[in-house]
Amino acid sequence: MENVIIYTRVSTDEQAQKGYSLRNQKSTLERYCLNNDLTILAHFEEDFSAKNFKRPAFSQLLNFSKNNKKRIHKILFTKWDRFSRNIEEAYKMIRTFNSYNIEVSATEQPLDLSQSDSKVILAMYLVIPEVENDKNSERTKSALHKAKLEGCFTGLAPKGYKNQRDENGKSTLAIDHHKAPYIQRAFEMYSQGMYSIQEIRLMLIENNIKISKNGTISMLKNPTYLGKIYIHRNKDYNEQLVEGLHPAIIDQDIFDKVQNNFSEKISITTKEPKEIDKALPLRGHLICPSCNRNLTGSSSKGRTGNSYYYYHCNPPCRVRFKADDVNILFELMLEEIQIKEDIASLYRKIIRKIHGSKTNDIKIQKQSLKRELNKLLERQSSMEDKFLDDLIDVKTYNKAKLRNSKRIQEIKVSISQLNSLDDNFANHLKSGITFIKNIRKLYAQADIKLKKLLVGSIFPEKLTFEKNQYRTKNISYLLECIILENNELKYLKIEKTAKNDGFSKKAPPLGLEPRTL
Repeated sequence: MENVIIYTRVSTDEQAQKGYSLRNQKSTLERYCLNNDLTILAHFEEDFSAKNFKRPAFSQLLNFSKNNKKRIHKILFTKWDRFSRNIEEAYKMIRTFNSYNIEVSATEQPLDLSQSDSKVILAMYLVIPEVENDKNSERTKSALHKAKLEGCFTGLAPKGYKNQRDENGKSTLAIDHHKAPYIQRAFEMYSQGMYSIQEIRLMLIENNIKISKNGTISMLKNPTYLGKIYIHRNKDYNEQLVEGLHPAIIDQDIFDKVQNNFSEKISITTKEPKEIDKALPLRGHLICPSCNRNLTGSSSKGRTGNSYYYYHCNPPCRVRFKADDVNILFELMLEEIQIKEDIASLYRKIIRKIHGSKTNDIKIQKQSLKRELNKLLERQSSMEDKFLDDLIDVKTYNKAKLRNSKRIQEIKVSISQLNSLDDNFANHLKSGITFIKNIRKLYAQADIKLKKLLVGSIFPEKLTFEKNQYRTKNISYLLECIILENNELKYLKIEKTAKNDGFSKKAPPLGLEPRTL
């Protein structure tokens, strides 16, 4: 008596078809074994595609066969398409079982594979289901492409949306009003160029939107939020964007700013800064006190093997400074640049005044949108009453309701965006003043790229280091106002300050607020 393993399989779309059920296959194989005096050692069944052999139950079958190859004589299934729908992989798997001295056989399509002619018939049995799979795949891709061209969204809804079908049964998206405002905020944050991907991700997580770093990047690049459908390029179709059936969450201007910020970041080198760059953050911002040429920097090794860094001029000039002395003094100089609370209070008032004129416009927009929203809600209620009273038919009601609901969603999103403007303004104002108050600490903790950006923004003119003091011709207007209030500086000398123009020392110079005279 021979020992066998029986294997049954269906794919999801086959389960409803007659003759393909797992129960039918199992009973057929058991009856065959009973009639042919075969002992069933194990039965493996699964609901999985046969495009390849990466199937859970088949993997178990393969391991069982390998561990019990001396006891097993055959692997049985009803038809060859139950075994595989990939001719190349099928031949490889048959050779694997042959190496175990196990015969592979279909009870309803029996073949003697030791005969050459049988191999031709086997090829037919295997290639027909493979061709059928390919045709199904082509039909599916064609149907999906057609649906996308019509504006349908066929995948899993991105964050901020929900999957739904419209009145015609087409697959589309509806706005998730709990999550959409935070998606809008994420786009706005990144469009400003002030927040990192990680900061945006943490904001989303804090608001119960779980997302990875790569997921955040993909979200910010996704044109679905513009109300569009992206169609990938392949051998038959060109890459394109079409108008979707779903409403937009993000406007075009914000989306374009976000994409521009991505492009700018890609152009910046991502190489890890060298140790010499980290040790010489002021290189490129210093000039020689002797010949007025730019100072460069280099390192040398001492007897103990430690590296020592220097800022120095080029020959024949011999000016040279220890990097540690220059760097430490620079941080001490930043410590002197402090904004007093009365100055900080004045700047808050000025910036709020500038923002106030915009706030009135925002208030008017919100009032207008709310009036329109109330009218739409009343109209929707009226339509429902007319529908219940049989004054309008189903088709007219559904069409009007869809149009009305779409506009209601758009208005709610717009109001949410306007509400977030005040919150963003308050956060930016607070962070800006905090930055100036803690400028030395922020500089010390920054990486080399940010340090260079900070130095350039504070000192538009290059610095001269000499005799434990820095000299410069000019600094940023904002910090000049701070220094005028606290003019006894030990480590910084300004050789040429900007003209006061008759302004109070506590007031910003021209350009920082609208002129009213």
